Amino acid sequence: MFNVNDLLLNLPLPLLDHWGYIIIFLAAIAETLPILGTLIPGQTIIILGGFLAKIEIFQLEAVMVVAAFGVVIGDLLAYYIGHKFGYTFVIRYGKYFFLNQEKYKKTKDLVSEHTGKALIVGRFSPFTRAVAAFLAGIYKINFSKFVFYSIVGGISWSTLSVLFGYIIGQGFEGAAKYFGHIVLAAIILIVLIFLAYRELNKRKQVFVKKHSLYLILNVVSIYIFSKMVKDCFDKESIYRLDLWLAQNIVSVWRLWLNKLMIITTNIFSPEILLAIVMLVAIYYFIKKNWYNVALIFTSSVGGLILGAILKQLVGRLRPAGGLVSESGLSFPSQHALIALIFFSLAMFLFTKKIKNKLLKYLFIFSNLFLIMLVGFSRIYLKVHWFSDVMAGFTLGLFWLTFLILIFAVVIKLFKDKKYGEQ
Repeated sequence: MFNVNDLLLNLPLPLLDHWGYIIIFLAAIAETLPILGTLIPGQTIIILGGFLAKIEIFQLEAVMVVAAFGVVIGDLLAYYIGHKFGYTFVIRYGKYFFLNQEKYKKTKDLVSEHTGKALIVGRFSPFTRAVAAFLAGIYKINFSKFVFYSIVGGISWSTLSVLFGYIIGQGFEGAAKYFGHIVLAAIILIVLIFLAYRELNKRKQVFVKKHSLYLILNVVSIYIFSKMVKDCFDKESIYRLDLWLAQNIVSVWRLWLNKLMIITTNIFSPEILLAIVMLVAIYYFIKKNWYNVALIFTSSVGGLILGAILKQLVGRLRPAGGLVSESGLSFPSQHALIALIFFSLAMFLFTKKIKNKLLKYLFIFSNLFLIMLVGFSRIYLKVHWFSDVMAGFTLGLFWLTFLILIFAVVIKLFKDKKYGEQ
């Protein structure tokens, strides 16, 4: 049975032993700072640290110490900023961390009259946690008093957050015996995405009808990708299909087809597709279409980076005896990933501009066919397993649809802020 540690052991040890703790430390600092405290999910990262301690990636005591130390350092920095820049900082930058006059007055009264309550009990409110130490600096609360409450509140909050993550890890370990670690993680992620989608739509009416399709594609791709990873490690049905295809694909090799597949895989390589994507991004940059520029750049470059990271995590070797020479790791297929993103972007950006219905369907079919052709060429040439290609497709689909949904949220918030200022 697959253990999540098998996946993480493929990471360089310094990334786990050092950078993980540094990330938790920085997240704890950011959580208590104005602006950063409302933008960076510091508590989520700290809870995740406790979760990773339960599955023996981190040491529980080390996570607690690092988180507590980071919170206290963050409080001191926030106090200094408030003491140094005072109320002018609120006037100039308050809108960036949602500190309007009403919230400012309530928090000001709490901090000035009940410093201990603000820095200990208020620590468990996301907004108060991000501004309490800062406002304590503005009102020049006695420093020794501030430090005492900061240490008590910081240690209490960070310890409980880490332990909460640790308890979640216990439940995760129990459920994973039935679902498998990767699939269960995917199910949890799917639930979180659905909840976030519903909550955002309820509060801000962010999404329109077409976004529900992107949501469905997003969560389906997460689940299929998790199954590919799980079967890759557990050597279950998809893994056996991989072996069968690799052994039998040679029976359909033909000279003319070999040449066609080699041409296909070369023409639609990640390097060539990425170059085309960058040219299109430059075109939209000249046209000042910032949405298309951002979507094209983040989806393609981000997809490549995401695929490269997962290659290192999984560490799977390629099939032996391929028709072309390929080096590097196998899972997921970068060819499949970038092809999916490239041709899906083409459909997303240009389909609506085609008015003729027949041409529109032909354009969609052509792009889908090319996606499948690129994936088939990698299996045919025996440079990727079937699950590598499926993982590339589903990872690319997840990343692209995720970005489309995120951009919808950003655009909605930007418009609300713009109209609010007017």
